[in-house]
Amino acid sequence: MQHSLRRILFFVLLLHLGLLVWVAATLPIGPSEAKIYFTAHTPVSFLMHLGHTLLPRFDFLNIRLPFLLLHLINLALFWELTGIYHKDETARIFSFLIFLLLPGIVSSAVLVTSTGMILALYQLFLLLYMRRHPVAAYLILPLFLLIDRSALILYFALLTYALWNRERGLLIFSGTLFLAAISIYGVDFHGKPVNHFVDTVALYAAIFSPLLFLYFFYAIYRILLKGRHDLLWHVAFTVLVLSLAISMRQRIPIQDFAPYVVVAIPMMTELFLSSYRVRLPQFRRTYRNLALSVLGVLLLNTLILLIHRPLFLILKHPRKHFAAPFYYPYWCARALQRAGIDTVTAPDSKTAYQLAYYGIGKGGLKLSFHPSQGCRKVTIRYEGRTMGYCCVSKLNNSTENRSNPSLSKREVNQMVLNSYNKNHKE
Repeated sequence: MQHSLRRILFFVLLLHLGLLVWVAATLPIGPSEAKIYFTAHTPVSFLMHLGHTLLPRFDFLNIRLPFLLLHLINLALFWELTGIYHKDETARIFSFLIFLLLPGIVSSAVLVTSTGMILALYQLFLLLYMRRHPVAAYLILPLFLLIDRSALILYFALLTYALWNRERGLLIFSGTLFLAAISIYGVDFHGKPVNHFVDTVALYAAIFSPLLFLYFFYAIYRILLKGRHDLLWHVAFTVLVLSLAISMRQRIPIQDFAPYVVVAIPMMTELFLSSYRVRLPQFRRTYRNLALSVLGVLLLNTLILLIHRPLFLILKHPRKHFAAPFYYPYWCARALQRAGIDTVTAPDSKTAYQLAYYGIGKGGLKLSFHPSQGCRKVTIRYEGRTMGYCCVSKLNNSTENRSNPSLSKREVNQMVLNSYNKNHKE
């Protein structure tokens, strides 16, 4: 049985990695990725430029390759983490497959974000702490300050854990880091309070897949009532409740919270398997059907995420495709270049950064994705189907040109050079 499961795991892992490399190599640069590439001076930006320097001819794969390697590290760390919660290998494989197929984990492997770094450091911290290497674990914690503001969330969760369990060393260390994180990143409460609770739940459902998140939420609540409140559960519970509470007032950056929640998958799996094992064989069918349903929906969500291009040919309105912000600027840039246009003024800064990555600089033509009177329409096609139009027209006046956030080729090249030099020096 275990030998068969190992072979299935090996096959799924190879297929998983192959699909990730293919998606990373073919998915155009996204709005946030382009902005990070040209303007940020962070570890994420440094890795992007490093990949671009090492593999300049591998178009989109080069900037994403460091994050694919981080994904492999995260998979190895998660496998080690499952060994703390599961005694038999079957349970470990079950947890590992769920983690492998999570849409949020797949996205973090392909897209340029700080999630992979956070996951790697957090899992390493958990392994060191739970295996009773507190000093080494404490040395990992300050590194979160170098990544982004999600450090605030982790330090707060660790602070509450230390208070609850009266761990003086962790209390002092996490409290100091929490104050340092506040001084660096601040606490962002602004604007008119607006309830985004439903949006946050929907985002978690997208990260886990809907059925899996329902059971995960139930597992966290069940362990709260009757279970072991260890560090992994406490951080996941605190972060989940905190994110839902804050979302009642304002929209939250889900990527700052989710990494600390998804790592608790082994606790959910252990609860399910414990409930399954105590049942007599004739009463286990319900649990098997539940597991198959959850895994089926999870697999379907992940496949749609990975193999998403054919949906452009099926959807009646392809611009509503969830990956449209990645593809339309790329298709537009190629269509403009075929039409002999290599300078335009983009409608917004995000599009400007994406077009700049493809070699389209700032010029005297105004770009729009919506046809207007007197504009020149450049057709966007994919696999023979018309996806829309890039519409270019003359700017009305110089004021509009000055206020537009598009970048010239010279400005783009200078920004890239400055960003790389700063990261290299650091």
